[in-house]
Amino acid sequence: MKRFSLIFAAVAILVFHGCKKDENLDREIVGLGGDTWPQTPLDEWLYANFTQPYNIGVKYRWDGTEYDNSKTLVPPEVSRVQPLMELVKTAWIDPYVDQVNPDFIKTYAPKNYVLVGSLQYNAGGTVTLGEAEGGIKVTLYNVNNFTNTDRAVSKRVLKTIHHEFTHILNQTIMYQKEFPYITPTGYTADWNNSSAYAANGFISQYSQASPVEDFAEMTSIMLTEGKLGYETLIKSYSSTALASVRKKEELVITYFKQVWGIDFYALQNRVQAALNSTAPEDITAYLGAGKMYTLLTPNTTIGMSADFTQVYNATKTGLFGYGSRVFNNFTLVYSNAGQVILRINYTNSSGSVLNANFTYDITTNANGRFTLTLNSRDGNANGIAPYVTALTDYLTQNQFVYRYFYSNDYVNMYIGLAKANDSSSYFYGTAGN
Repeated sequence: MKRFSLIFAAVAILVFHGCKKDENLDREIVGLGGDTWPQTPLDEWLYANFTQPYNIGVKYRWDGTEYDNSKTLVPPEVSRVQPLMELVKTAWIDPYVDQVNPDFIKTYAPKNYVLVGSLQYNAGGTVTLGEAEGGIKVTLYNVNNFTNTDRAVSKRVLKTIHHEFTHILNQTIMYQKEFPYITPTGYTADWNNSSAYAANGFISQYSQASPVEDFAEMTSIMLTEGKLGYETLIKSYSSTALASVRKKEELVITYFKQVWGIDFYALQNRVQAALNSTAPEDITAYLGAGKMYTLLTPNTTIGMSADFTQVYNATKTGLFGYGSRVFNNFTLVYSNAGQVILRINYTNSSGSVLNANFTYDITTNANGRFTLTLNSRDGNANGIAPYVTALTDYLTQNQFVYRYFYSNDYVNMYIGLAKANDSSSYFYGTAGN
């Protein structure tokens, strides 16, 4: 009883001395109201482009509660945030909005994006570029190395975002049950030490981790590489491995169409168009002597600008004036490195179909702009040369760049040439061999 009294007395003394009559008990308790910052132009931009239309919050100020405290991480540089999030919007959100509607993003997109300046290094030598938590939060790492004009860096960011969003879609409605059985023996927890992924029918090393990761890797790589990049990636696969990848590709396309009503190839082209707007792809990686495509045949129905249509029609008129020869079409043929052949296909007055070959040397500067200089002509080309100057002058008197072109619905993608100093002057068509 005596002990209880002493304790009670001590408490009473503490209470008495802790409450002074002149102390203001109504003041705000520091630290319990949350941290606040004045709104900056960046905050306003993020609100207008993410929070207001899609209910997505973007956190770039450091908050230790958002991260694994066992890892060494650094905050993002503020100057990197808007360029990064512009890419997120144009190459992730906008393509889905265009393919479906804004409600799709509002419904299924993660509600929080958290940005980290550095990579997250893990045991076993792997690094984390991004992660999603239950479809609610996506964390993007390595922000401080982001440059929107660097295509490789932009592709890594987009691959992470599309990969994680695929997980969210799969968590909502699972992919087809037959997907895991295409390469069932290839999945391994030790994926980072298994380098034979291509031989085993996988699109990447990480896709071997599990069927869930395999599906997300297929989706994200197809979207970020685009049609040409994806086909280049798998063209060296063995017939067996390629057959496995093609089956997975087919299931990805079917899943998006049947479950979400999305034309995957149109989505792919929209992503590529957005990526090319800031970090254009070098088309000569795919078009040229010894490349995936060695021919470019213009689409004379839809693939010509107004001024090039005039050039085309003038060529038809000029050639017809040479003994009623009919200009059928032309093709650019890449048969030798550093050269291209303008092959004009025409019909002579007796009805014979002939080709005339004009060979040009290609000179390319550091900015990817190129000019064509006549190297030689074959006999047919020598004969018709004075009558097709509208076309040959257009090709030799201008500087060009290669460009991608898309149909209005983005289902089809084309390759073409545009004047370097006038993007409204162009022709484009189908690449082939």
